[in-house]
Amino acid sequence: MLWYQKGIAEVDMDILKPERPRGWGMPRLTWYLETLWANTIATFANKHETHRLCRIDDVMFDIAMEWKGGSPNRQTIVPLMMFFRSHSAFRAAAALGMGGATVEGLAVLRLSLEFCGYAALITQKPALAKTWWDRDIGAEEQKLARRSFQHGPVVAAIEKYQPKLAIIYDELYNRVIQFGAHPNEKSITANLKLDVRPEQTRLDQVYLQADGIALDHWLRTASQVGITLLKVFGYVHQGRYAEIKVEDRIKMLSEGL
Repeated sequence: MLWYQKGIAEVDMDILKPERPRGWGMPRLTWYLETLWANTIATFANKHETHRLCRIDDVMFDIAMEWKGGSPNRQTIVPLMMFFRSHSAFRAAAALGMGGATVEGLAVLRLSLEFCGYAALITQKPALAKTWWDRDIGAEEQKLARRSFQHGPVVAAIEKYQPKLAIIYDELYNRVIQFGAHPNEKSITANLKLDVRPEQTRLDQVYLQADGIALDHWLRTASQVGITLLKVFGYVHQGRYAEIKVEDRIKMLSEGL
């Protein structure tokens, strides 16, 4: 069974045509979307860290492409599916973060980390797959799922693979929460511009970051998250990693992080 299907953007690199549908220029949202895409191109052109980010995605894509999962059962299919959703979330985060939506990009990076962490936890405790599948059957099942899939048990599962990797996972998880994945102080103040004058004080919330500390922070964090995902999944899906021999690529991409 083929577990990955190419997206249209990977088939047609000239997908964004200059023509726009009638009325496209009227809503404010479409202007935002145009700016987001323009920022993404500018970020790729001017920020070297984006190249590492794209190469991290390349590794994830190569792992996913032509992945024949054999005959997975109710338990083993969950960590398998978690890889694809983690990769998809990583790509979605890149679209937001490279476009300047750094707060929102950090929130999606958290999702990517959680898919990865759940995969590690279920791999070590296969019985939790049933808890995951049955979450919405009733109130008791939902409570059990909430208790079972907490950050602490996830970190403990990763620690069994490698203690240092668990520390890194925990630090990154808390960082993305601090700067965007929760409505915490830094998710607002790090994106706040103050213009203090005798006659008035103006506060501007930045929706899309231009070049600066916030964008650089996001790009480095995203690369660190990507490498962490690859390393954790390397323990969860050892057979697949050995099959396509990606360890050296991951090691090279980790340098300097």
